Amino acid sequence: MAGPDGSAGPGQVTVMVVMRRLDLGDLVHGALEFTGGLSPEEADIWYRNWTRTRFLLGNPHNLLGSPAVRTVGPGGHLAWLGPVDVARPPGPSRLLKPVTGRLPELPPSVHLPGERRGAPCEIRIACRGLTTAGYLIHLHHTLAEAVLLDKIDPRTPVRLVHVPDLDDESALSSAYARVHYGADGALRLYTFLA
Repeated sequence: MAGPDGSAGPGQVTVMVVMRRLDLGDLVHGALEFTGGLSPEEADIWYRNWTRTRFLLGNPHNLLGSPAVRTVGPGGHLAWLGPVDVARPPGPSRLLKPVTGRLPELPPSVHLPGERRGAPCEIRIACRGLTTAGYLIHLHHTLAEAVLLDKIDPRTPVRLVHVPDLDDESALSSAYARVHYGADGALRLYTFLA
């Protein structure tokens, strides 16, 4: 990947999340801790790679002790590896399958306390038609970029609000919004940080 002046720039990187099961507490707290713990150089290159993340099915306990593991969720159900070069993923990740399947039914609202006291940061998520992988990608992307852009502190309490769809106008005053192409090819608002 060349820089704007034509010089060789850093390669493409991704983060890998090994997941035994979908645990919202592990997902949110682990994503915030992982992102908040990146060095400025790692944060910069990952952000320039659109905070690309791959979710893989596996047991995080089998990876403990591996130098690639940076963060393990508080419940031990998810582990973060990377950022790693897309062309050279760590050995154990090559044996794992990507997360697939239907998104399980989620509670309308989930409050996840943080290390800091105070009002929670609210993330609204449009869940209609999402697969499990789609949900993970949109929520993780929102959490990571909100930390990288200093929109939330990694120790902040978080409240997730699951709704079928989001009203585009309500996101205009949000601190961060994630818009991406839907299955029909049209742009859709998936998350916003209230």
